[in-house]
Amino acid sequence: MSSPLRGAPWRGWRAHGVARAYARAPRASLRAPWRDAAYCVVDLELSGLDPRAHEIISFGAVPIDAGRIRLDGARHGLARPTRPLAEEAIRIHGIRAADLADAPPLEEALETLLLAMTGRILIAHHASVERGFLAPALRHAGVRLRGPVIDTVFVARLWLAERDGHLPGRMTLAELACACGLPAHSPHTAIGDALTTAQLFIAASTHLDARRPETVRELARAGTRLAQLASFAGAPPEHEPAVTPP
Repeated sequence: MSSPLRGAPWRGWRAHGVARAYARAPRASLRAPWRDAAYCVVDLELSGLDPRAHEIISFGAVPIDAGRIRLDGARHGLARPTRPLAEEAIRIHGIRAADLADAPPLEEALETLLLAMTGRILIAHHASVERGFLAPALRHAGVRLRGPVIDTVFVARLWLAERDGHLPGRMTLAELACACGLPAHSPHTAIGDALTTAQLFIAASTHLDARRPETVRELARAGTRLAQLASFAGAPPEHEPAVTPP
């Protein structure tokens, strides 16, 4: 099945230099202390989990500077899909076809997101999902998704493992936030989940940093560090949610 993005008119992005600015913008060194970097927390609401058949229908982006959330810079938006929404997807995120009827097409909606991401390290919860959809979308704009992508699934669970002395089980974003003593904001909305993820990242990174200095690179390696703990404890290896490669 062909991608829903194939043939999309990306020329406007190039004309306005948005893609070029994203690709060339300087960012913090991976060796920098984590608080010295600028981040963009991104959450996507989707019509399904297969990037070849499903689409981005909503996004939320929350910036973090100097270890603090900047609500004044938060952005969110809708994108009109090219295919009908499945009932199962509507039950999860509550976004109906009527809500998307006047939304811009994906190529226009993503311009706002790309601007929010420019010059920042990307953070996501279950990053393989966001990466699986954003990478092909940006590729159609002639841009490569810049890494690393820090995954709060691993960062937060790494902190819980150190705090509690054992590996925590699989949890939803809301459950993980609760385990860390944080509120969950409007679950299954892009901006709400992005805000919850931002708070989770800051809390977990702060506590990990209190034990040993954390850099951008070390937080990006949280999945590897958690796997090493699991191996030491004799726990079975974990796998991220399945996303069909585009």
